[in-house]
Amino acid sequence: MNMNEISRDITQVLDRYALPITAALLVFAIIIFLNRRNIKDAWLNVKTRRCLNKLGYKQIANFKCPDGLGHHFIIDRLILRKDGISLLLYKPYPGKIFCADKINDWTQMLGMKSYRFKNPLYDLEHQIKAVSACVSKVPVNGFLFFDHLTEFPKGHPDRIIYLENMPQELKRIKRDEVDASVMSAWDNLLLMAKG
Repeated sequence: MNMNEISRDITQVLDRYALPITAALLVFAIIIFLNRRNIKDAWLNVKTRRCLNKLGYKQIANFKCPDGLGHHFIIDRLILRKDGISLLLYKPYPGKIFCADKINDWTQMLGMKSYRFKNPLYDLEHQIKAVSACVSKVPVNGFLFFDHLTEFPKGHPDRIIYLENMPQELKRIKRDEVDASVMSAWDNLLLMAKG
């Protein structure tokens, strides 16, 4: 085969498949354009999970904690820090949230509709006390995590976190070691989680 024959063969292949390939690429581009919001949300969900999984030195997911009244409640994540333990409660509330530390009901705005819900900081405080009772003498704190679908147009309490404002205390610092008393308390929580 000489160069002219090869060139002619390539031209024939391109002529034959150019339209179907172009049509397929156009359909693919339209699908991506129409689903760009879903694609962005999916990417941000993956980014959120990765970020949450990297918090602290270790984590216990869906921790079943006694409430002190003979019942249990589920904590989304317990996070082992260098000098204590943190609770992280995930709150999937899309839209605009209007809130403050000391008000009983918060408001969620979805478009033109509003929905009231109980201030989740009260539950967080109750859960912090319950975990503290399980690990005496170890500092325990907690945060409410809201994802990328939530906005706080009028501000929010300090214990609300999201991807852009992760507290430094929750970040893992490789050179630091966990205090021995905190590690012992963590081991007790692990036993509770398994039992």
